[in-house]
Amino acid sequence: MRLRDRTVIVTGASMGIGRETARLFARAGANVVLASRSAERLAQVAQELQAYRGRSLAVPTDVTDGQAVEAMVKRAAEEFGSVDILVNNAGLGLHATLAEGSMENIRYLFEVNVFGALNCIRAVVPYMKQQRRGQIINVSSLAGKIAAPNEGAYAATKFALTAISEALRLELLDRGITVITVYPGPIETPFRENALKEMEMPAASSRVVRSIPAVRVAEAIVKAARDERSEVYVTRFNRLAVAVKGISPGFIEWGMRRFYVRGRAHRR
Repeated sequence: MRLRDRTVIVTGASMGIGRETARLFARAGANVVLASRSAERLAQVAQELQAYRGRSLAVPTDVTDGQAVEAMVKRAAEEFGSVDILVNNAGLGLHATLAEGSMENIRYLFEVNVFGALNCIRAVVPYMKQQRRGQIINVSSLAGKIAAPNEGAYAATKFALTAISEALRLELLDRGITVITVYPGPIETPFRENALKEMEMPAASSRVVRSIPAVRVAEAIVKAARDERSEVYVTRFNRLAVAVKGISPGFIEWGMRRFYVRGRAHRR
């Protein structure tokens, strides 16, 4: 898809992947709608985007509030005349065991990561159907293919987003709407610091797990929008890990036991 003068909605746009994605779309000449709960941070991002050709609009939005999401999308359409790309990036992490973790935290995690994404999808699809064009880019995670202990609830939300993408892609096939899923691995963002924490999860050794900067994920998202690819792995290692799981799930489980179970995670 040509990006210049397109209208792109980015959720979770106040930091990390969302912020970098908004910047790259604006640099490509797109009009960017910034959505996140923090009005102050959104204003800072909007100010940064003034350096680029594309126009920007900051709309503080909680993706768990369906009416607020619909209002944000309507405002985007009124301001720019179309809704061309949705980047479903807003998300939350949770460090907790499945058998003993807080059900309240798990429910809230699903509200943000799954129902929040669905709120955005349901809000943009009518506009895209009317235009007979559009893209929905769901930012899943490597955890949406490989689940790790003590992050099972988070992985479940990302597996759900993978399923939503696969089904939605077929449902919208004849409507001119492309559905793209992006699978980043560990990233150098405040995401882990902002996660809900019921237990301590020490950072992995850089020799075992290599994190990448958020801009690498943003570059993959923008390239996927241009190329209209269905699934995108940000690094070769991410793709390889998923392939290995398909061939030898026992090997992946062995690695998980070795790294996570043997003293890597400690209850608070």
